[in-house]
This record gives sequence, structure tokens and C-alpha cells, in this order.
Amino acid sequence: MGIRKGRELPSAASGLTDREFRVLVWYWFATETSEEAVMRTGSAIAEELGMSADALSRAVKVLKQARLLVEAGGLGRTTFYRCTPYLAFIGTGFAHREAVKDWNPPETKVREPRNRRRGEKGEA
Repeated sequence: MGIRKGRELPSAASGLTDREFRVLVWYWFATETSEEAVMRTGSAIAEELGMSADALSRAVKVLKQARLLVEAGGLGRTTFYRCTPYLAFIGTGFAHREAVKDWNPPETKVREPRNRRRGEKGEA
């Protein structure tokens, strides 16, 4: 992912909430190798980020749909994720080209930004 598209992710136009962006950045820096999952449970990650496991689950769902997080295995009912190779990749340039061949580029516009302004009285 280029610098221009990367700069779109934290912008309000991307539609990502602050919480979703924080979860993405956590996975970005927790992805230590290019092909391995982040081997942490959702409750452990949520505790580290100071949010509930349900809130983390909702953020991961949005990031997964935008192809920013990728399922990378599981154990029992626990699913492990890693950051897309477009954002986080450790290895040579040739290996990086091979890694992104199998993935569609992530979406930088996840959804329309929410209007957080309160309506005037009488507006529905």
C-alpha cells in the first residue's frame, strides 16, 4: 500500500472509528512475521487495549470485511488474525511481491463517515 492510500486510513473519510483504527494499528505492530498469526486471544488483546471483548470483536469484524485483517488460523473456537501483507510484511521485496499476489488490496474507504452531530429539536 502506498503512502497516499495509507494516509487515507486514519482520515475521517475512511469511515474507520478511532477504536477500529487503534485495533488495526495494534495488529499492525503485533504482526511479527509475514505469514504467522498474532497468537493472542481476543480477551487478552481487548484487555491490553482497554476495551471489552465484544467491542474488539466488532472492530475486528469491520477490519476483516475491509481486508485490513486476515484470518490466519485458529485453535478451537479462537480465530487468530494478522495484518494484511499490504500493511505489514517482514521479508525481502521479492517475498513481499509473492505475498500480495494472493490477496486483494484492502479498502481504504470502509464505510461512509458517521454524522455525529446532534439534530435540532423537531428533526427526526
